[in-house]
Amino acid sequence: MAIKSETKTLRLTFVDGINKNVSYSIASPKADKATVDAAANAIVDSKIFATDDGGNLTGLKSSQIVTRKVETLE
Repeated sequence: MAIKSETKTLRLTFVDGINKNVSYSIASPKADKATVDAAANAIVDSKIFATDDGGNLTGLKSSQIVTRKVETLE
């Protein structure tokens, strides 16, 4: 089997005002932790994302790089 394609996605999981998880995914991310943390802090500080029940995002819970490989069967 040969790898047909590989994609990476950054998954950011935040918490809101009622401790509910809110996740966002970003394609083709930079894998640098400092850059990811700075961007996540900017998202929280800007208060541009809010949930229906919990108000504004209050902090970053986790960040993950998810790698997906697609292999063809020959």
